[in-house]
Amino acid sequence: MVSASFIFYVLAIIIVTMTMIIVSHALNPRGHKRSNAYPYESGIVPVGDTNIRWNVNYFLIAISFVIFDIEAVFLYLWSLVVVETSWPGLLTASLFILALFIALIYEIKQGAFNWGIRKEGES
Repeated sequence: MVSASFIFYVLAIIIVTMTMIIVSHALNPRGHKRSNAYPYESGIVPVGDTNIRWNVNYFLIAISFVIFDIEAVFLYLWSLVVVETSWPGLLTASLFILALFIALIYEIKQGAFNWGIRKEGES
């Protein structure tokens, strides 16, 4: 059976979502000015070329950050229920940390974090 709090939660989500859509539609400027045609409609005139070559290591570090950020969220939630989960929970969390530690060692061995370090013979 569905609880009353769940129904209230779903209704609150629907009301908040509809309110955001209606307010966004009401506050949206209708005029098409030249300044609105720029990216993100900020009205700031863009300067320079947008075709920038990003180093692939930037994306490797960004993905690593996301992975370890999610790990921190999971471990925080685990720490809230550590008493209830007892030894099986500790074992599961330890295996989770071990898997991420192995992945971190692999990234270090592959040189994902050697940003700006040039090997001999590279210009």
